[in-house]
Amino acid sequence: MITIEDIQSVIKNEREQLINLSKSIQRNPELGGNEYFASKLLCDYLEIHDFEVQRGVGEFDTAFIATYKKGNGGFHAAFCAEYDALPDIGHACGHNLIGVASVAAGIALSKIDADFPFTVSVIGTHDEEGIGGKVDLINEGVFENVDMAMMFHPGYDTIIDVKSLAFKSFDFIFNGKNAHAASEPWQGRNALDGVLLTFNAVNCLRQHVKPDVRIHGIIKEGGKVTNVIPDRAVAEFCIRSEDNIYLSELIERVIDCAKGAAISSGTELEIKEVGHPYDAMVSNQVLVELYKESLQEADFINRSKHKEGMGSIDMGNVSRVVPAIHPVLSLTDQLIPGHTKEFADLCNSEVAYDTMLLAGETMAYTTLRVLQDPSLQKKVIAEFEHSLIKG
Repeated sequence: MITIEDIQSVIKNEREQLINLSKSIQRNPELGGNEYFASKLLCDYLEIHDFEVQRGVGEFDTAFIATYKKGNGGFHAAFCAEYDALPDIGHACGHNLIGVASVAAGIALSKIDADFPFTVSVIGTHDEEGIGGKVDLINEGVFENVDMAMMFHPGYDTIIDVKSLAFKSFDFIFNGKNAHAASEPWQGRNALDGVLLTFNAVNCLRQHVKPDVRIHGIIKEGGKVTNVIPDRAVAEFCIRSEDNIYLSELIERVIDCAKGAAISSGTELEIKEVGHPYDAMVSNQVLVELYKESLQEADFINRSKHKEGMGSIDMGNVSRVVPAIHPVLSLTDQLIPGHTKEFADLCNSEVAYDTMLLAGETMAYTTLRVLQDPSLQKKVIAEFEHSLIKG
């Protein structure tokens, strides 16, 4: 029987190299779609460890699929690697840790002395921060032959049964008519009024939505100079909910706010969806319980003392096509939110790298238990199919 100590032994042997990979990515932050350094670094390392690597997926140059096969057939497990950074503040979401943890998990499984067949893949997912690269990879068919998927995320709270908010974003484009703002304003139709009325209507709507809902917007265009009535103004709104079905209802209500604003301002409204929609995360409960047990066996220290709120993740879309989990592991007992310089600094610390390697160990061990046990495989699939029926 292969134990967690066997997994830990592999990762211990690779410890220095794995930490150096993460530090190199941390020192060389790249924005989504341009992660050429990080993608090459991880691909080169996986190739050294006998993974067959496909560099680039479809039109996405920095995505990759690295695969190791043991025998013929068996369950196919995937670990999702992220490695893009944020503008100005670098790896303030810990993707330098996420990518390497998934690589560590994949390599650990490839080194076990198994007498059963399986396939393990590390799937490099581009541009998580910008467009949600996993949605692109789903559309490319990358997950069609995958039986289960997982990744970890660093945070200030430990959450194994992760929930997330589904969302869609829209541009509301108001087209009006120019006029001189001083001498003949009555000849104009103010597109900016359409935007401002939309914000006011949405603010009124907030009183009548469920507590998990988030609606937030920005003005992308609002005119050029004060003495010209603007004939074009653009607002982008992001609408989020924990419930995919309720999200659809919300979207219609927000769109109605914009339509009413167009009527009130005498402008014409154009609506464009922005980026990929995200589904709410549905964590596979069999994998959740197995992962909790793996953390216990690995003597994980839960440092969290603060509760972390929900965001939106493209792993939610993955969880709708394969059984998946996305555990968050705490790096600190302080309230240090992601997407801040302070969190970027935290993700380049000894405790961060220790947690990264522990995440690799526990993901690998959780997966190992499924790979070697057909009854667990059936339970994982049954739970996934049940979750789809529930919506």
